[in-house]
Amino acid sequence: MTFRRRLQVAAALGGVAALVATCSTLAGAATTKLEVVAKDLNNPRKLFVAGEGALYVVEAGSGGDHKCFGTGPDAICVGRTGSVTKIAGGEQHRVLTGLVSWATAAAQRAQGAAAVVVEGETLYVLFGDAVTNKKGGNAFGRDGAMAGKLIALHSGTRSSRAVSDLAAFEATHNPDHGAGPGAKLGNPSIDSNPYALARYRGGFAVADAAANDLLWVKPTGAISLLAVFPTQPVKLTEATAKRLGAAAGTASLDVQSVPSSVSVGPDGALYVGELTGRPFQPGTARVWRVVPGRKPTVYADGFTNIIDLAFAGENLLVLEAAARGLWHTPWTGALIRVAPDKSRQVIASDGLVAPTGLAVGRRSIFIANYGFFPGSGPGPHGEVVSIPRSAAS
Repeated sequence: MTFRRRLQVAAALGGVAALVATCSTLAGAATTKLEVVAKDLNNPRKLFVAGEGALYVVEAGSGGDHKCFGTGPDAICVGRTGSVTKIAGGEQHRVLTGLVSWATAAAQRAQGAAAVVVEGETLYVLFGDAVTNKKGGNAFGRDGAMAGKLIALHSGTRSSRAVSDLAAFEATHNPDHGAGPGAKLGNPSIDSNPYALARYRGGFAVADAAANDLLWVKPTGAISLLAVFPTQPVKLTEATAKRLGAAAGTASLDVQSVPSSVSVGPDGALYVGELTGRPFQPGTARVWRVVPGRKPTVYADGFTNIIDLAFAGENLLVLEAAARGLWHTPWTGALIRVAPDKSRQVIASDGLVAPTGLAVGRRSIFIANYGFFPGSGPGPHGEVVSIPRSAAS
């Protein structure tokens, strides 16, 4: 999945701004009331509940003016506006600031810090959108030094250390061999966008959305491959083929997986949700079950644009960024409960717009909402909302 294509994914979500007023609840969907627990966040991403119950949210930031690519409203500008916010006792404050961020001129659709795991005063922050070249580098210069890496930072200090370089692993190994249309044309891409993070076997499991794989960062920082997620053929309508710029008569397209989330299940296996690539066909996203040493298996399918996963006891919670697909309006999200018998129910949708993160606490389920919007200016602002954990029972 190339940088240009990732921007197109973000652009699809970013277009929500003009349609927020028209968003409606999905037919038959539950309307569990959302409670706002944090507001005015800059492009919030993944969430993490710490052992003491505090909630942490990664903010991808609002870009900046250090360096810009392109012109006009779709130009991408780089800065140091990313952060991590802690929410506890009814208050929110940023415990890390100055993280690399790149976003549009309207400060929407930011990329940068993507996920966090907190242990005491140490915050393990995953930085995405590496825009990898064959040497593992990117186009962002000095500001992009953290892109594609897992970094350990310490709240209240400026100290940091690189735990592992996921972009360099992709540049060296390219495990999916650039699967997709480019590979068939003899032009397999080297591309890395680490996007989801979970503690696993003393290290971390990392889902790399652009590389279409799941990696294990060992306690030493060394990286090994856990799974590669295959493409799938998607049938195209004539209108969709035209929008994709496909050749006349193209009936189907091999769509990349784009793994966007990872969670450790109660059985110890890893569960991975996929966003899928263009044309973001409704009903084509899958949840994979991964056990090291075995071939990944599909645990549940029929979802649309999965952006995050979490477990509430034995029940799997699946968060869809756009329940009708990113190319279809309204872009209302949905939180779906999947029971062990694979039965499912939408437990929240009304009020969810472009959600980007999910975490389960002792009493509440937390969702990053309006995830592709800044915390200031016109239009909606990034926020975190909650529903009672009992809704997942």
